[in-house]
Amino acid sequence: MDSFDITAIVNGHREGLIAQPSLLSLKQAIEQSERSDILVETVIVLDKPDTVTEELVQSFSHSTKNTRVVTVDHGDLGLSRNSGVAAAQGKWIAFLDADDLWGSTWLSAAFNAAESDPRPIVWHPELSVLFGSHPHLYLHIDMEDPEFDHAALAVTNYWTALCFAPRSLLQSVPYRYTRMSSQIGFEDWGWNMETIAQGWLHKIVPGTGHAVRRKETSLLQQTKSASCLPHPSNLFRQLLEKRAKDGRTRSVSS
Repeated sequence: MDSFDITAIVNGHREGLIAQPSLLSLKQAIEQSERSDILVETVIVLDKPDTVTEELVQSFSHSTKNTRVVTVDHGDLGLSRNSGVAAAQGKWIAFLDADDLWGSTWLSAAFNAAESDPRPIVWHPELSVLFGSHPHLYLHIDMEDPEFDHAALAVTNYWTALCFAPRSLLQSVPYRYTRMSSQIGFEDWGWNMETIAQGWLHKIVPGTGHAVRRKETSLLQQTKSASCLPHPSNLFRQLLEKRAKDGRTRSVSS
């Protein structure tokens, strides 16, 4: 039996004082959830942290209930997310990177959406506000939107990593490692494709949003500079087989 409704997993590294607003947004989202009797725990995963980040996070954990800190030595964001999942005790998992911000209603709205739809679904905010380097607005698309195109996933990632999903899914489909020397990266993009290949929908929670920090030296920029691609997925093989099958069906019927 799950001990909590939600585990909020915060992934940190060397954010320093920038992590303070992120933790404040986490706290506000938890308080909003508790008003609806949604029980939330926090697992903060620090991967090779610097002293400032570690001290700030430890101070936060000591003053915040149901909060644990896990320190790892992966040097890999995907593997650090998996470590958070391994420590989690909640039915649902919500990811937050330690330099990003949640809207205050994110946890409660995502929980209500997830609990009201029994289908296999990964949930995303409707809007991400990207700030810092190259700021812009990013509208997430719902897979049940008529404009959604599976094939576009070959060239672009439709959703950020700050998703809301069942712990059971993240245990069965963990994130893959990043290895830029082999041009393998984009752990969230690869995970999105793999979950779709296994029959999961990706949907938005209307009226919700995140603020995502973009830095010139971010992991995303480094991965792009290394010309990385996600891990191979069965998704496009399935799409091609389905298209071929549909073509044969149309030929027979005509």
